[in-house]
Amino acid sequence: MFARSGKRGPGLLIALVVVALAFGAGIGVGWGTGLIGEQLAAPETSPSPSASPSRTSTPDVSIPPLTPIDRDFDDADRAAGLVTLGIPSEGEGTFTVASTDGEPSEEAASVRWVRVEYEDGLVMNGATLSDFVIDALNDPRGWGARGRYEFVPTAGAPDIRIVIASPATTAATCLDPHAAASVGAAEDEASDDAEAAEPSATPSPSEPVEDVTCAERGLTVISAYDWAAGLAPFAEDRTSSRIFQVNHGVGHLLGEEEATCASGRAIIMVDQSQLPDGCEPNPWPWPDEPVPEPSPTPSATTASSLFRELTSR
Repeated sequence: MFARSGKRGPGLLIALVVVALAFGAGIGVGWGTGLIGEQLAAPETSPSPSASPSRTSTPDVSIPPLTPIDRDFDDADRAAGLVTLGIPSEGEGTFTVASTDGEPSEEAASVRWVRVEYEDGLVMNGATLSDFVIDALNDPRGWGARGRYEFVPTAGAPDIRIVIASPATTAATCLDPHAAASVGAAEDEASDDAEAAEPSATPSPSEPVEDVTCAERGLTVISAYDWAAGLAPFAEDRTSSRIFQVNHGVGHLLGEEEATCASGRAIIMVDQSQLPDGCEPNPWPWPDEPVPEPSPTPSATTASSLFRELTSR
């Protein structure tokens, strides 16, 4: 009678309260665990790189004031992709890819894919600049002499990057521009790039890679001021000066060591920004290779035909 009248109610009520508290605690633990998991989990990376990445941190460097280039703009400047002789000391730290995808002829022993770029803030004709660089590399007197290499332009992941940059960016990016790459280093770096995501249209050449030289990264950076003004030993032959800057830098990427000149014609791996008395400048790895006669200049002069005309004088 006593039992039937509900005197066991308090025990049942206590049991219900315990179950409810346990259920609530379970929900709370699960919610808290979820929050902590979200904080510990690595954030998802964006599949689309920024169109205009910010300038990466680079060492502080000082450059001397630039002497204005006080001469007339000429065909040789135009053929090298220049639009003006007014060169800023510092650019924007982002870069435009000048080259487009080419096709190898399959006639050379080895192919090297080349991406030509210039720093934003410089005024350049990208297509003409790219043509000049590729023509210099594939010239019979260049590194590809006798079918050793063929240099093919690309807008994608390259073996070789050739960048025209402001003097400040040039100085900060490659602290040892005359260091040679170890054999195969540029190819390894390019393979890593190819396995990565599609490169940005404005990549930075100054991505910090600890203890890795520009040559090891497959990168050569040329000062836009040197490109426009020319190097002193070449005097008025600014086309040869520009060809030297390309070939000397790529030589280091191919594993060639810096050389010296005591007298006579300097070899390509001599630093020809200045030369001792008795040494003559030379822009070519294989200067004595025969060069076919240039074809008649068409009415609409192309960058390549103008390059041939300028280098055959």
